[in-house]
Amino acid sequence: MRILFVPFGSEGDVNPLLWLAGHLAARGHDAVFLLTPHYGPLAVRRGFEWHPMGTEEDFQRMAGDPALWKPVVGTWRVAAAMRESLGHYRRAFKAAGGRFDLVVTSSFGLAASSLAEAGGIPRLMLHLQPACLRSHRDLPIPAAGAAWLRHAPAFVKKFVFGGVDFFLNRTLLPPLNRFRAKLRLAALGDFYRDALMGAEGVGLLFPSWFAAPQPEWPEGIRQFDFPVSRHAPAPLPSALGEWLRAGEPPVLWTHGSANLHVDRFHALAVQTTALAGGRALLVSRNPPAIPLPANLFHYPHVPFEDLMPFCRAIVHHAGIGTTAKAFAAGIPQVAIPLAHDQHDNAARIERLGAGFDASGRARPAPLSRLLSRAGTDPELAAAVRRCRELASSSPASAEALCRFAEAVAGGVGPGRA
Repeated sequence: MRILFVPFGSEGDVNPLLWLAGHLAARGHDAVFLLTPHYGPLAVRRGFEWHPMGTEEDFQRMAGDPALWKPVVGTWRVAAAMRESLGHYRRAFKAAGGRFDLVVTSSFGLAASSLAEAGGIPRLMLHLQPACLRSHRDLPIPAAGAAWLRHAPAFVKKFVFGGVDFFLNRTLLPPLNRFRAKLRLAALGDFYRDALMGAEGVGLLFPSWFAAPQPEWPEGIRQFDFPVSRHAPAPLPSALGEWLRAGEPPVLWTHGSANLHVDRFHALAVQTTALAGGRALLVSRNPPAIPLPANLFHYPHVPFEDLMPFCRAIVHHAGIGTTAKAFAAGIPQVAIPLAHDQHDNAARIERLGAGFDASGRARPAPLSRLLSRAGTDPELAAAVRRCRELASSSPASAEALCRFAEAVAGGVGPGRA
């Protein structure tokens, strides 16, 4: 088969589809990607054909918007980016040839999903985080201080979901339906039901121990392991490797591959390390604006699966990709979520006992205490080990996902039954 992969978002959204493409390529299928040019090298590194979706300037403009990482407002910014990208997808789809046996998208690859529908191509929609799913019993945490909603009366939860639907149907559905009209496709009536859950196949790339299946989830949805595989770490860049070997394992600090506004986060790392002691490694695209002492080191980018085995803990934004890799690496996590799905992921980390949700505690003194507990708490250490054993994708789960993709391409996905 010739399969088109269309992720939407940051590197944490791109890597899972690259992971699946690798498994499907090993089964003899050809993988093609539509990507923002910023992430094109990720496809090249793995030997996959790719075509640009938009420009590097488009990516930098979006990533450079500080509001992208603010609660609520950040979601509006993502919605705006999706609207603005609709035309780019149509041109990129045409450049890629348009003839595919299957189109695989992440949650907001909705333009590609409509283009596939117009061409009669089966679609597999993959959701990477539990926050994409609706449940009254396991309500996703939308923001800091909102954990009480999980125990709220049913009418309150209904009101919350009603507000989410109002936002999605008033903000995202009209431009998506105008785009579909140009493709001579029928208008969608509900964003959640028809756009996010309306593909021929819908899969979840997070395991049941992280988010258990719920009765309100759409019928026919399939759940798989995290898209990470356990392997020997690749060699690290020489300067980074030398620093790591020169002392004790550091605490890894990162606030995401796409976040350019990390000056306050860097300052927090410096101040917290001064209180907690030890060493710290800062990974971010932008270098620190302040001088770093000898026990702190900055590096712009390195695959976390190769780096985390050399670290004793991680302080991060609770993006789903970083969260999954930290589970697989078996290191304690301290989460400082910003927006989007991150508060829900952080709450799940804490509920599993594998780390802490530091929402409202992102100050040097509280963080230093949490990092101290991360190194001494035997119950946390046991939970981290337990999650490590569960976190890596098993060969059986990866094969099941590949077979599911092949079945959807063959016209027997749950949406076609």
